[in-house]
Amino acid sequence: MLNQVLYYFLWSFVGAALFSLYDYIGYNVSLKRNWVNLKFINPYRISQFAFQILISLLLLIFIGWQSAAGFNIIWWFWGCDILFYFYCASLNIFNDRGNFTKQVMGNITTWAWWTPYGLLFARKGEPIKWQKLISQAVIGMILTAAVCVL
Repeated sequence: MLNQVLYYFLWSFVGAALFSLYDYIGYNVSLKRNWVNLKFINPYRISQFAFQILISLLLLIFIGWQSAAGFNIIWWFWGCDILFYFYCASLNIFNDRGNFTKQVMGNITTWAWWTPYGLLFARKGEPIKWQKLISQAVIGMILTAAVCVL
């Protein structure tokens, strides 16, 4: 039983790590191509959504629904964003080391409105304090572990 739970949890995390790496590279490429400021549709966001669906389907088909659900819980609870900032700090491909300290710890994160905390307690464009974001991500990991037990 424990081995199965760890297996599901590990694959949920692998999905989140792959998605976050895709986000790290894709978002920075979209910045360089000036897609971020497009009024209607950012091509990167379309590919990001498709990649999330692909990861979810692969986890569902080859690993189990627990891993697919766990991956999406990690994503929704802001865990993938924390991994994104990990890539900023560790890879620093786009000279973005320090973004976590500046943006998250500096309490200027306004783009987490789609997370559970953001939907319940914040408005779109309103900064969410770093303590709330980190706590939410920890809750997401706990919920992912709980789903993996099922």
